[in-house]
Amino acid sequence: MKIYFYVAYPYYYPHFIPIGNYFSTKGHEVVYILSSKQNSENMEHIAKENNLKYSFEEEKLYAKNADIVFLANRYENILKISATKILLEHGIGTKNLKNFYSFIKDIDIYLIEGEYQYEKMLKKYPEYKDKLKIVGFSKFDEMMNSKIYNKETLYKKYNLDSTKKTILYAPTFFPSSIEKMKDDFPYEFQHYNIIVKPHYLSYERKKYKNQRKKFKKWNEYENCTILPLNEYNIIPLFVISDVMISDESSAMFEFAALNKPVISNRYFKLRWSYYLMPWKLSKRIDNSKDFYRKILDNAYSYAETVSYVKEALVNPQKLEEKRMEFSKDLCGIIDGKVSHRIYEEALKRVKSKDEI
Repeated sequence: MKIYFYVAYPYYYPHFIPIGNYFSTKGHEVVYILSSKQNSENMEHIAKENNLKYSFEEEKLYAKNADIVFLANRYENILKISATKILLEHGIGTKNLKNFYSFIKDIDIYLIEGEYQYEKMLKKYPEYKDKLKIVGFSKFDEMMNSKIYNKETLYKKYNLDSTKKTILYAPTFFPSSIEKMKDDFPYEFQHYNIIVKPHYLSYERKKYKNQRKKFKKWNEYENCTILPLNEYNIIPLFVISDVMISDESSAMFEFAALNKPVISNRYFKLRWSYYLMPWKLSKRIDNSKDFYRKILDNAYSYAETVSYVKEALVNPQKLEEKRMEFSKDLCGIIDGKVSHRIYEEALKRVKSKDEI
């Protein structure tokens, strides 16, 4: 069969690559169709780095010889695709379901990580129950199966001191806590490694120049590593990090699902329009994930962030029971076999379409 993955943004790759590799091992042709609208140079670099077969010809998605097309978000030309269409969302199962009705009716399979998202989807779209498939979180497959994520190798790659614990700061671009973090943040934790994994938009958009200034200041500290734009995959960072700081990124739930402590910054640098119209913030932030914030330490000031991080470094077991309780809900089974389950579901759907 011919399998296409539509890559609109670089952060789709960690979800797609394990699945694509599995299809390849079964003898199928796998092609990554890259969007030429943005991030094209970076996405091409990633494709070459991973020896992926790729193309910028989006019209290939509409070719009659395509068997399966994987998508990771809404796609405006969905009706042009005649192949079996599979939606694999690019974040963990705490997502808002607004505006999905018109899209879900046009896909064949909606892949879901765990019970929480499944129940949410089933309640909203009971008529599409047959399309909903709980498979787990493909992003974790390589971590479970690959030898490339050896800790010592990763310490060398990121120039870290292997005798020290590591703090990962992975903020989103907006609403973000970056500007609210102190200039001497790395000094607060001078006896630990610090890795900062910016969102790619923090690098690419002019309006976030103050975030880049902050990165430059932090990078002056010997114990702090600011990752560049082309570091698209957060999974290796999960492997070597002991504590994570984030704000509104769904990655914080992914890290917590691995039974590691997370501090969620609930204080942000906002645009003026958000100060004048506070309701805009609640519209942008998905409050449906508030139920799961109990597995995080929620910090409402920089001082609280520092305090929670220091506590987590000494006592990582603090919220362990809650993290483990909700891990399966959020990510499903973490067993390295998610790509296999997706493969089986895809083949069943293709076969059923052929029989019609």
